[in-house]
Amino acid sequence: MPRQKVYGKRSRAIYDLNAIHVSSPEQPCEKTTAKTTTVTQTDIPVRANEGRKREKKGERHALAERQNNEVVLPLEVLEYAKVDETPKREPQAKRTDKITLECEEEITLRRSPRRKRTPSKHAVDDISRGKSPSKDIKELLAGDGSPQKCKLSNSAAAQATAKEVTQQVEPLAQIDAVTPYDQHCSSLLDLTTHPIGCFDTWSTQLSSHFSINKIAEASFGEVYRLSLLEEIPDISRSDESVFKIIPLRAPSSALPTDKRKRKAALTKQEMMSKPKDVANEVKLLQRMSAIPGFTNFRDMRILQGRPPEAFSAAFKAWNAEQKAKKKDLSHFPDPSKKTSYSEDQLWAVIEMQDAGNDLERMVENSECTSIWTVWDIFWQVVLSLAKGEEGAEFEHRDLHLGNICVRSTPPTTIDPARKLGFTPLETTIIDYTISRCLMPSTAATPSIAYTDLSLDAALFEGDSTYEYQYDIYRYMRGVLYQDNAFAEIHNFSSKDLAATGRDWEQYHPQTNLVWLHLVLYKLLEQLEWPSALKAPNKKTKKAEWKAWKKANDLEHVLLKVQDLLDPGAICTNEIWSAGDLVLLALCEGWLDAQDVIGHAEGDESALVSQLEGLELQ
Repeated sequence: MPRQKVYGKRSRAIYDLNAIHVSSPEQPCEKTTAKTTTVTQTDIPVRANEGRKREKKGERHALAERQNNEVVLPLEVLEYAKVDETPKREPQAKRTDKITLECEEEITLRRSPRRKRTPSKHAVDDISRGKSPSKDIKELLAGDGSPQKCKLSNSAAAQATAKEVTQQVEPLAQIDAVTPYDQHCSSLLDLTTHPIGCFDTWSTQLSSHFSINKIAEASFGEVYRLSLLEEIPDISRSDESVFKIIPLRAPSSALPTDKRKRKAALTKQEMMSKPKDVANEVKLLQRMSAIPGFTNFRDMRILQGRPPEAFSAAFKAWNAEQKAKKKDLSHFPDPSKKTSYSEDQLWAVIEMQDAGNDLERMVENSECTSIWTVWDIFWQVVLSLAKGEEGAEFEHRDLHLGNICVRSTPPTTIDPARKLGFTPLETTIIDYTISRCLMPSTAATPSIAYTDLSLDAALFEGDSTYEYQYDIYRYMRGVLYQDNAFAEIHNFSSKDLAATGRDWEQYHPQTNLVWLHLVLYKLLEQLEWPSALKAPNKKTKKAEWKAWKKANDLEHVLLKVQDLLDPGAICTNEIWSAGDLVLLALCEGWLDAQDVIGHAEGDESALVSQLEGLELQ
């Protein structure tokens, strides 16, 4: 039986219908997994099989538009190109000797003129001579990772670029130039300028400048961090990246024809993602990148092949660390074993700026016991969600602690006169696998990126006696369909859900409040309450007394917010979104306008006007 899956986190918990309840369990534990759903995003264009028209000189491209200056031919076409039996085409046939077929499974790949070059092979020598290789390294991170010579299977080798052949042999112009892999990944290729590359070559290029460490994993992807091996001019730590690496399902034409082998291959692919599902996440990343507090998306590419040694070593090191902490080992297969992945395995690699460590790890390490830390983290997350709501009608729908990253900035002295920013912490919201937002569109009907969670009943069946998070999914469903976290619409059949007139495509920001309840609940669980501390002498220790008094005031505010975000109170107290909670904080004086907008130059009225004027980009 295949393993259950749940977004973001997993557990040993086995679902028991009788164990589901609406109370909030006190003990945290590990989580079950639930099966992901099909993304209903339908606005992704499909690449035509007959090739692409050549662009006009000087024509500009949209950010996510794929370059169309290459034609990809199957391997048998390249074989045919070596000998042209048509007398009229003899001169062109002679020139096809430029294509080198080194063996049946090795082929020389050619770069598209629009692709960026890989770093100079003398980059390390440049450092010793005092020259800056930063340009090479940045081009490496932005490059396509395509090998000059990469051993692939026959089906993978068929992806080789053969532009020279098509230019020289006219009869080949009518042959279908799109490979099964290109066609299968068309929704993703339309969002990047990189063609399908070789995993091993790309990894080798990275390993010369960066160390690769696995830092986390979700149901359908693993997260690796790149760290500079040494200081390099013009390259700072902010240039370091994290990569979410997602195994993709293979096209049906690439599966074995033998029934037994085909069934085994399909079973293995149950833990992999469909390209169109990943494309939905990438579009959300691109959309939300410009909004403060959200992931800084950098790039996306598709790679092919088994995971190289650097990633296999990082996988084993992460497993060893998990074992030492007596935690679950990875639910992904060991990439060093040949039986885990085939030579043709496809991968989506999403590059983002490193946003620090996840909040779940900080809580586990007892790094969130201070009232100043809890206050700053909570309200930064609220502000980010509020700006996401205002700018893109955003709902996260899976905002557990593992999907909040925290980075420390240079330390500051706690100033009791402030209302936010007591600590050197910056939060970032990540992972939009099942999120919903309004996409930019010139059409009359706006485009909505979302996941239809009504098709994934398992997501709402987790056992909350192991982890409170599984109750939150049910609360979210209740407030979306009936503005009541504890609502039970019979068995939530499709007929019952349709009768409410609501669905997951619509905008229901009250779901963000349910997740904010979980974030605050988890943070307050380990808080060292200021009211439990003895007050300093007001006369002899005036500064300490002011800090103690401020800490107590913040404690009372958080307790009040906890009541407002209680699942039973949501939608009954005039608070319907994260934006409403921010407005309440401004009215009550818990936050200032500068805290909401950011510390920019100009008077307060201009900042408030900027907040009210947020529109879709």
